[in-house]
Amino acid sequence: MLKRLFATRKHPCMPGLNTPEQINVNLSGSVLSLKLPPHYSSDGFEARCAPIETMNIYDPSGYSGDPVGTAVFNSKCFISRRWEIFGPLTQLQFDGLISFVAVVERIDSLPEGMSCFNPNHFEQVINRLIFKMGPEQPAFGKKVGPVNWRTEVKNDCLWVCYEMRKADDGDPNSFAPSQFSSYAVTPLDDHHYIRLMFHNLGYKPAEYSNRFVNSVRDKVLNSVTLTLSEHALKRKADVQAHWPDATMSQQRPPYNWIYPEWRDGDTSKGELHTVITRYHTQPPEFYL
Repeated sequence: MLKRLFATRKHPCMPGLNTPEQINVNLSGSVLSLKLPPHYSSDGFEARCAPIETMNIYDPSGYSGDPVGTAVFNSKCFISRRWEIFGPLTQLQFDGLISFVAVVERIDSLPEGMSCFNPNHFEQVINRLIFKMGPEQPAFGKKVGPVNWRTEVKNDCLWVCYEMRKADDGDPNSFAPSQFSSYAVTPLDDHHYIRLMFHNLGYKPAEYSNRFVNSVRDKVLNSVTLTLSEHALKRKADVQAHWPDATMSQQRPPYNWIYPEWRDGDTSKGELHTVITRYHTQPPEFYL
């Protein structure tokens, strides 16, 4: 209560930040462990997806896909939480919020012979995913990515972290600098991987907001441990033996995309909501 009383935009308060819950999720034998602040919604809304203790990632039910574009990704959510951020008491409502979502994602268009356990192949998967989140979703505005790309090995598992940001629209009053998403991804097998998402709706000044939401993200990610199943470990060893020199970029600049031409689809005629009529920057292609 004292933290809420003395909260400022420079030093905001987030309920439950220092009393996280230990969560363990069994994903077909691979176990993800992490500490998360409890879900908090001042409006009383429940979390969209309470932590699922056990999930069969090979069961096709429960996956949802995005049909837009030329690559097929499908995801299944196993955690969803909302964290509200409060500043001065003079603000009756929260100043910002973080929406945390954890999914297993399946890449169905990966060519035969490629594997997410190969770092080079996995980077190609992420490149294709980033393109889908950028130029292949033009209705949501122009994006910049990947931003602040970095890699980390934890418990012998390769994690890739990056951000997607809104493109600068030239408006000095825009909230865009404090509204962005951070991602952390790691392979589970040849075609499945975990994606942890932090969707940030921040406040001004962006310097204060971004510093705080990034500290929350880092606190969560520092608690994360993935222990692969025996089956996954064997497959990973086979892939590494086949491609012993495969590597992934340690640093990446953002893409310089030219967005496609598109129109709103006529859903009454069976069209998608967004119809891309002409690509300017071509979608990345997979290669062995």
